[in-house]
Amino acid sequence: MKSFLKLNTIFKIMRLVFFSVAICLFIISCNKEDTCVNPPITNNMHCIDSTLIDSTAMCLTIWEPVCGCNDVTYSNSCVATISGGVTSYVEGECCE
Repeated sequence: MKSFLKLNTIFKIMRLVFFSVAICLFIISCNKEDTCVNPPITNNMHCIDSTLIDSTAMCLTIWEPVCGCNDVTYSNSCVATISGGVTSYVEGECCE
């Protein structure tokens, strides 16, 4: 019975260590400064085109961030275009 308790304790410790390492890796991988992008440079001064905005359209709620020419991070290209009217963007989060 004592060996079972020791084994159970060891598994609990191993699980705690595993989850601690996983959380640390997640935090490190989410360091925005390492993965951020600068907004695209537009040739003309028109970054926002209000005719692109469509309040009746719907976008999927997926996280594929894009950095708009207005230096705003949008959750995906659909949201940037349909909700923001952004004319130009690059993949990734803006370096705010």
